[in-house]
Amino acid sequence: MTDRPRSRKPVKRAQSAGGVVFRQHDGQAAILLLKHESGKWMLPKGTIERGETPEEVALREVREETGISRVRVVADLGEERYYFFWRSEDTFYDKTVRYFLLEFLGGEEAAPQMEEGFVATEWVPLGTAMERIKYKETREVVRRARAYLEASEPTEAGEQSADAATH
Repeated sequence: MTDRPRSRKPVKRAQSAGGVVFRQHDGQAAILLLKHESGKWMLPKGTIERGETPEEVALREVREETGISRVRVVADLGEERYYFFWRSEDTFYDKTVRYFLLEFLGGEEAAPQMEEGFVATEWVPLGTAMERIKYKETREVVRRARAYLEASEPTEAGEQSADAATH
C-alpha cells in the first residue's frame, strides 16, 4: 500500500470554447487578436456553461470579449489542451478549449472587454498572429485556421481548389 504524497495538489478539468475570427483584406486573411493587460495576445475564449454547446460559447465569447456579433461559423478547428497552476486556488487545471473558425461579416468595430482585462483588439495577418501568440497550443489552432483558409482560397475561375473540395 502506498500513501499519496500530502503535497499533491488537486486537479480540476475545465472546458472552454473560442473563436478564430477572420476577414479578408486585399486578398489576405487577417485574424482578430485580443491584448490582455499582462501584454499577452490571445484569441477570444470562455468557459462552457451548463446547457451550452461549444459553438454557442465561441459565438458568445467573441461577442463579449471583442464586441463583434456579425460572424458566421466556417469550420470546427478542433481542440487545444494545456495544463496550468492557479496559485490563488492552489489548484492545477487540465483545460481543453474547442475553437471555431468564424468569418467576420463586417459592419462593426471591435472593442476589447475592459472588465476582463483586455486593453486592445487588432486585426493582424496570420504570420503576425503566429509571432504575437506565445502559447504553442494556441499557435497550433492558428496554424489549423491558416491551413483551412489556404485550402479554401478561390481559384482564378472563382471555384474552390481541388484540395479544398475534398476536405
